[in-house]
Amino acid sequence: MNELEFSRAQWWPLLLALPPLFVLLLAALRKAIAAARRYGAMSRDSVPSPVLRALRLSAIALLGLVCWMDPRFGEESLPIGRLGLDLVFCLDTSRSMLAADVEPDRLSRAKSDIRAVLPLLAGGDRAGLVVFAGEARLWIPLTHDIPSFGRLLDEVDTSVVPVGGTDLGKALKKARELAQPDEAATTVFVLLTDGEDLGGKGKEEARAISEDKICVHAVGYGSVLGSKITLSKGGEQSFLRGKDGQDVVSKLDSEGLREMCGVAGGEFVRADAMALPLRQLYEKRIVPMQKRTFEAGQETAKQARYQWALLPMLVLLLYEMAVAKGSRR
Repeated sequence: MNELEFSRAQWWPLLLALPPLFVLLLAALRKAIAAARRYGAMSRDSVPSPVLRALRLSAIALLGLVCWMDPRFGEESLPIGRLGLDLVFCLDTSRSMLAADVEPDRLSRAKSDIRAVLPLLAGGDRAGLVVFAGEARLWIPLTHDIPSFGRLLDEVDTSVVPVGGTDLGKALKKARELAQPDEAATTVFVLLTDGEDLGGKGKEEARAISEDKICVHAVGYGSVLGSKITLSKGGEQSFLRGKDGQDVVSKLDSEGLREMCGVAGGEFVRADAMALPLRQLYEKRIVPMQKRTFEAGQETAKQARYQWALLPMLVLLLYEMAVAKGSRR
């Protein structure tokens, strides 16, 4: 870390212009002196040597270039602060999310939508993930480590929560456990589900969350007409059947999700209505939200040393201004 570096090292080739610059300056200065002598305009002041002036001016140009290239040497510790909010994704992993009325299926599309918004969070937001079906499980705690979040998201499938069903209330309750009591204004929950709240507690939990001043948004996956749930086993596909032996048809509960979001001051969007619903929801409703500063410790960085070039450049410049001006010139 104690090696000299330059932030703009790619501009080193400009140094090749210094010899031609010296030649041009020397020629210009000699031409000026010759012209003054030719027309009898020389003063009795001592005239600085054109060679020395050309060297000084070239040195000033060199030091200015080095200063602009931002030399860095040695280490310094800098405090790091991130400005953002806490964003908790609640991802439905029940088997109804295997329905293929949204390509390739509801769960894959929901995971893809989360991945699409992750690059926008790298600036300072913390992200967490709750997976749920008949129960809710914290899969990823709130973190600034977005690349690790993406890798853990890839491991999510319908087996991560073994209890069947869809309980939106338990999902929101688990997300609520992540919220810091004094940071409700900078906390937001996003449900990604088909909305079939078999537990029947979603609206009740949304009301409790609204009292904490936390906003809940939702992205709905599926069609209101419903779709059969495709299961794959041993390379063969079949449809999920209920206790009555009939194929289970899962429908998107748009109205239920819209009412629940309305209770918690959020917005509901349908995944089939736009290409990137979660990204648009983030940019429209989440980005304008109040942010808070996260203390992220310190990081070690190279210390700026442009002063090493700036100070001698200023000294040479002032000296050149002093000697280049005679009493009558």
